[in-house]
Amino acid sequence: MLLPSFIYPEALWLLLVIIPLWALAFAGPRRLSPGRFWASLALRTAIVVALVLSLAGTQLVQSTDHLTTIFLIDSSDSITPSDRARAETFVQQAMRTMGENDQAALVVFGQNALVERAPSTNATLGSLTSVPVATGTNIEEAIQLGMALFPADTQKRLVLLSDGSENTGTAQDAASLAAARTIPLDIVELSGPHSTVEVLINRIDAPDRVRSEQSVPLVIDVESTTDQSARLRVFADQEQISDQQVTLQAGNNQFRVTVPAEGQGFRRYRAEIEPTEDGRLQNNEAAALVQVQGPPRVLLVEGKSDDAHNLLAALEAANVMAEMIDPAALPTSLTDLSAYEALILVNVPARDLPVKAMALIPSYVRDLGKGLVMIGGDQSYGVGGYGRTPIEEALPVYMDVRNRQERPDLAIAFVIDKSGSMDACHCAGPNRSMAQFQDGGERKVDIAKEAVIQASALLGSQDTIGVIAFDSSAHWVLPATTGSTPDQVADAVSNVRPRGNTNVRAGLESAQQMLNETEARIKHVILLTDGWGNGGSNIDLAETMNDEGITISVVAAGGGSADFLEDLALAGGGRYYAADDMSTVPQIFLQETIVAAGNYIIEEPFLPAVAADSPVLQGFEAGLPILHGYNGSTIKDTARSVLVSNDQSPVMAQWNYGLGRSIAWTSDMKGQWASDWVTWADFPRFTAQMVDWVLPADTSQGVAVDIETDGLQTVVTALVQDDSGQPRESLELEARLIPATSTSSTDEPTEALPIPLTQVAPGEYRTGIANPAPGSYLIQIIGHENDQPVLQEMVGFVVPYSPEYRQNQFNPAILEALRARTDGNVLTEPAQAFTHNLSSVTRAQEIALPLLLLALLLLPFDIAARRLLLRQRDLQDARAWVQQRIQPGNRSAQPAPDPSLVRLSQARNRTRYQSLTLANNASQSKKPDSNTVNQGSETVDVVRELRPESHDRDKQSPMKLPQTAAAKPAAPSSAQTTASDAAPPTEDPLERLRKAKERARKRVRGEE
Repeated sequence: MLLPSFIYPEALWLLLVIIPLWALAFAGPRRLSPGRFWASLALRTAIVVALVLSLAGTQLVQSTDHLTTIFLIDSSDSITPSDRARAETFVQQAMRTMGENDQAALVVFGQNALVERAPSTNATLGSLTSVPVATGTNIEEAIQLGMALFPADTQKRLVLLSDGSENTGTAQDAASLAAARTIPLDIVELSGPHSTVEVLINRIDAPDRVRSEQSVPLVIDVESTTDQSARLRVFADQEQISDQQVTLQAGNNQFRVTVPAEGQGFRRYRAEIEPTEDGRLQNNEAAALVQVQGPPRVLLVEGKSDDAHNLLAALEAANVMAEMIDPAALPTSLTDLSAYEALILVNVPARDLPVKAMALIPSYVRDLGKGLVMIGGDQSYGVGGYGRTPIEEALPVYMDVRNRQERPDLAIAFVIDKSGSMDACHCAGPNRSMAQFQDGGERKVDIAKEAVIQASALLGSQDTIGVIAFDSSAHWVLPATTGSTPDQVADAVSNVRPRGNTNVRAGLESAQQMLNETEARIKHVILLTDGWGNGGSNIDLAETMNDEGITISVVAAGGGSADFLEDLALAGGGRYYAADDMSTVPQIFLQETIVAAGNYIIEEPFLPAVAADSPVLQGFEAGLPILHGYNGSTIKDTARSVLVSNDQSPVMAQWNYGLGRSIAWTSDMKGQWASDWVTWADFPRFTAQMVDWVLPADTSQGVAVDIETDGLQTVVTALVQDDSGQPRESLELEARLIPATSTSSTDEPTEALPIPLTQVAPGEYRTGIANPAPGSYLIQIIGHENDQPVLQEMVGFVVPYSPEYRQNQFNPAILEALRARTDGNVLTEPAQAFTHNLSSVTRAQEIALPLLLLALLLLPFDIAARRLLLRQRDLQDARAWVQQRIQPGNRSAQPAPDPSLVRLSQARNRTRYQSLTLANNASQSKKPDSNTVNQGSETVDVVRELRPESHDRDKQSPMKLPQTAAAKPAAPSSAQTTASDAAPPTEDPLERLRKAKERARKRVRGEE
């Protein structure tokens, strides 16, 4: 049964237009006959109704029993190959029982869900090609994806083929959505207890923290399904510290290993087991994090030799434990970096620091509550390339000099090599064979383009920039432009493509011409090339440009760059950068642009002025020594300048960053700028107080944290007591989950989101965290009371492997709960998947367009009903015409004459006939002669031709001539002739003809 429905039912109010339509029709004068009046009104009403129903989106709704079944196949690692094959066979057999109008779809899922087949009536299934991530089971995502595939106008059924080992997502939430849409979720259990031999390490029990040089007791919990022997190894970080042969019994086994606590910070202890027989290898290891406590330690990172010598000696004199390393040795994991309470960077260029290490430093300060100090120099701050880096985020100053009106204008030309060697990584030496190119990764030229874009963002509105790309010749990518935006630069360099040879000289000559035509006070060239190609060393050109006030800095692109490039930079009065790692090129361009812009190194003697009180300056009221230079920078809004220069630039600034603190000392700590400070008697005490201010406070007393993995979440419990051992209540506690190792090679720091803990008992607070991916993590507990921090604790834990690899993951309870929630069934036969036992659904077909076409079709008929007059005779004539056209024998006949013209012709013939008859009668009265007889005969012939035929209106037979005229046409009597002459006709024939024409015209107009 078809029932109407409407997409926009509010449009039906327009049907009220019919009321004024009818009112106007009845109120006005009627010029049409009643039949035509009602026909026109009905047609107009039908047109309005059709238009309104079209605007309302009219649909015809009918019920349908077509069925769509979507199969959800678990393809995670907890499913054995035999169960996976059984699932495919079940689906194949079920699809053979599909009805003609039924459809089937297939979703394959593990930790994620993928569409293997969209809904289709095809009853065959090939081999599965979708490969989801198999290290987890996410039933929720599979159900959601399955529901999204359903057509709207069929019955719907989900069939889940799984072992129920859910460890990601919440399937009950998705089942609730399916139940709300009355979609049943039928179950096919794939797994049960298996007899496969399996050995796994459940966990390692270890203390949260120990003192340095103490022993660490480790309890390793191993589960085995059979009795067998195994080899057990224990590692401290990457060093193996124990190796023993053990005997496993069926069930749980515990092995105790005691290891020394060496070093400080978080140590990762890992156990591996190698059994004689085993099923999965992914679950054969586990780990634990233990915090080794000792006196606070400070890590010094030295840029150049002897840069940190004076600072290290001062800290040792103040009994501060300090360790000095090269930039490349900076730890790249939070667990290793957390062994130090503070980090001091001493005149280190940003390009020398590992990218992953830089990305961790904000979290080290903000989340772990550690300290950071940056010491200035000719390779630090802006000139060191720290602009727009994660380290700049953690410091109290910006690396660029802002709002300095005295900064001179700058004209800078970027000269970029776009030869064929820039299409990939160019290896050592001048050999240009294909073996020298490495596939994969970003091309050199693309990195160069990104470097230009980033560097252009540092230029001011008064600065001029030009970009030149060269191969065998130079090409202007961006002509000299003042006040350009990074977007304009990006558009300009986007079309640069590597090809051709290398002609460095052509690029430098174009830059020379551009800069000589500008009026800028500072003119600088940044050349990026590998140098291999034509044009020689170009030392002479560099010297000429330097004499003209144009400096040249060179960035050697990739390993194997030509040796003369360093000499070229020296001759051009600029700097040389060996970018063996092309990923450092954008940072080099930023640094070089900052240096070229000026005001980033200020060398003049001055006495630093105290701008704000600070514990760092406590005890130095007598005065401070003179400084001879510093790095230009800008104080941040929420930071505090403690010491400033003559122009109020920050010399020492401090601020709180998250849970930690940082200090920016913009001068150096060696004999170049701080020669008077390093010889100052209070220098050791000053440096000790500066470092002491950034060290984290010990606020962990009275806090015990326990971490357990429970199903799909990690439960964090904190027990808080006061100094007397009594529970502390009504605290605001939050936990932060921090990855202990960097998960990305990018330099974008990620901030750990706080998770509040809820008080569940006196002094006991608890929260649940969704199980993270396998790896090492730190959980920081932070407590506040009256908006003041009162406690802080840090513990570590390790997720060794996915719960997918734990023993006995078959969970029929979850499957039964999902089935019951959606009113589904447990399927035992494949044919049940396409049983038509579901309530019918409705199918809607929109007819708005046909209704609109109907309105357009009725419009001409409405016009015809009001403007055209159709009589019965017209209809008869039309029918006759149609019949004549469709009869096969008459298709070649001449078309019928117009009836009106026929009637006019007949009237004319009758009039002529009567006139000739009178004339003939008159001639009968005269004596005939031979001429008369001949004339009479001709007259009779004419009259015969003009006789009306059977088409005459009154259907009478043809008129006959009088007998006398027929018998004796040539001898009429004189009496008759006289009588004829004396008796003229009663009416003029022409008058009758005119009247006949008039009557014909009236009939045509419909007046008769």
